[in-house]
Amino acid sequence: MASETVFKAMADATRRRILQLVTRHELSVSELVECLDVPQSTVSRHLKVLRDAGLLRDRREGTAVIYAPLEWSANGAQRPGLEARLFEWLGGQELPEGLAARIDRVLDRRTRRSAEFFARIGRQWDKLRIDAFGGTFHLEALCALLPREWTVADIGSGTGYLLPVLGRTFRRVVAVDPVPEMLDAARARCAEAGLDNVLFREGDLGRLPLGEGDVDLALAVLVLHHVPSPAGALAELFRVVRPGGRLLIVEQQSHRLEEFYERMQDRWWGFEADALAGQVSEAGFAAVRPRVLRPDPLSSGATEGPSLFVLTAEKPGGEQTATAGNETPTRDAADSPQERSRTTTPTPDRGGNAT
Repeated sequence: MASETVFKAMADATRRRILQLVTRHELSVSELVECLDVPQSTVSRHLKVLRDAGLLRDRREGTAVIYAPLEWSANGAQRPGLEARLFEWLGGQELPEGLAARIDRVLDRRTRRSAEFFARIGRQWDKLRIDAFGGTFHLEALCALLPREWTVADIGSGTGYLLPVLGRTFRRVVAVDPVPEMLDAARARCAEAGLDNVLFREGDLGRLPLGEGDVDLALAVLVLHHVPSPAGALAELFRVVRPGGRLLIVEQQSHRLEEFYERMQDRWWGFEADALAGQVSEAGFAAVRPRVLRPDPLSSGATEGPSLFVLTAEKPGGEQTATAGNETPTRDAADSPQERSRTTTPTPDRGGNAT
């Protein structure tokens, strides 16, 4: 950039004031108009000169154009030479008292406007966020804490609500459900999500279609209250989890909501969290931790249902925590993924009895 172009742009007092202001804060045209107390046409004309001289950059923020000093190169390093020295000098200059008061007023109003927006939308914020980003992005973000190499079994997967999140997070996912129609819905959901690492197995918790130590993490989300023998189901979960692997259960707390019980065709009226934790320990798991789940405020007014709790546990032995980069233990995988998806066991009825 020619030095004379820079000096020419700096020769005007109003342009120097603009640079002084934007060196301290990014500002829009209307904010600069208020700070400088001059017509918008005048500000726009001076901004063009400064931008053409390579001293300003602009970006859009909604309907406004925001200006800032062009003191950084494309790779984020500070620009050397004359421009950097000019901005350093401008940043050290005190603003006149009146100008300082006006920019303080502009910045204060900007802060209040943001706070008033959030105060105005209040309880609508959660809905706006879900409308924009969906309702499961936080689940996927939290799953990123776990090793990608894991094989995860979603036991009683139903229509596959969790499968897109699991499939995008883990190397291999196995969906197990006793009802073919549920598995069909889950397959369609995974196909729509473009997932090819989810296997589908027809089977129930009384006799899981998985090998011993086949999975790193077993999920049983709202499924134990449907099985005839929770203790037997826990023994099966213990069998299929590898040594050092994890178990996660989500269940209903004990309740007496008859309409809900009948509508959901439940077998058990929920569980006491501590009692179920004891059964999980008796099945052989260690580090058993139950925790009450708080109700979702967005679900208020929906069907009345029982409270929920989550229970986590580990299978003793092996490495307690898998680390990224480790190979997953070899599975008994003589068949192809296509053949695995066709593996079947006797289909149980809703209560888990074989038919």
